[in-house]
Amino acid sequence: MACIDEMQTIFYALSLDTHFLQLEGGSFFASQLLVFEVPPLRLMRLQIDKRLHTIGSKPKGMFTVTVDLDPRPFEVPWRSHGQVLPVNSLFGVQVNADVHFTVPANVTIGVIFISVDALNQWAMQLGWPGFEGELLPSSNVVLTNPNSIDGLRNYLRQLFALAEQAPDQLRLPSTQRLVREDLMPLLLEALISGASPTQRVTRIPARIEIVKDLQRWLHVNPTLPVTLADLCREAHASRRTLIQGFQDHLGMGPMAYVKLLRLHGIRRQLLAAEPGGLQIGAVAQGWGFHNAGHFAADYRRLFGESPRDTLQRSLRPPVLKSGFTPANAC
Repeated sequence: MACIDEMQTIFYALSLDTHFLQLEGGSFFASQLLVFEVPPLRLMRLQIDKRLHTIGSKPKGMFTVTVDLDPRPFEVPWRSHGQVLPVNSLFGVQVNADVHFTVPANVTIGVIFISVDALNQWAMQLGWPGFEGELLPSSNVVLTNPNSIDGLRNYLRQLFALAEQAPDQLRLPSTQRLVREDLMPLLLEALISGASPTQRVTRIPARIEIVKDLQRWLHVNPTLPVTLADLCREAHASRRTLIQGFQDHLGMGPMAYVKLLRLHGIRRQLLAAEPGGLQIGAVAQGWGFHNAGHFAADYRRLFGESPRDTLQRSLRPPVLKSGFTPANAC
């Protein structure tokens, strides 16, 4: 099974309304996903070998921190809501904001989930009263002190290594207490070191809201026949503005994005079907692909397999035991 599909299924099983779009061709088999819980924290690591775009919504009432665990120069930058992310940034921190980020190939992402109430309790306990009012309603991206974020990164790497090598030890109440006592000060210090308004990334990138609005419309109308002129009318934007916006933030034009979105939609439909239960040609036509040869070539180029190979797969929901998914789940 292609890893991106199992990863998507695991996210649904974790009640995360997040959707992935593979932005470059080839099988997704090298990616890994590891999830474990140290109440009230949930921690996640994703190792991704293909350029990926992620959209969706965050869990209500949850504070989410995302960090690059293996920072290095990339030809294609990380972007969150269109903003280019420096290596010393935490992103996704705005509560109840939507999820919208793009990462290059071969990255390792760490994510921390904690309820807003639990985070504020820890802040009070560690001497940061008024933390919610100072940080949470503000920017989705925080530029933090390099020493603080390095400390957080290093500790997260150690935790994920422990989760892989000795998961039973990480389930012990004594270990979980130590993790909370070590991790929470590092997390809060990294956030507080970027809490000054002068340290925040506040500039809204050009055209990003046009791109996001049109993405939402396309997800609501995935099979509606559209042309570039149709998209311009829907977005109330010129062709130049629309093309430049998609190129800047997704690395492709709007019609290329439409094709990508529909190829992913066909893949989900094929994976959900019983072999022999549908005709691939009819499915492709329903999504706007009327040339079978061109469709098959586009599909294979993106996913590294034919539509018929996908139809033979059986995408079963993963079994999550004791709050863990194995590091090689994909």
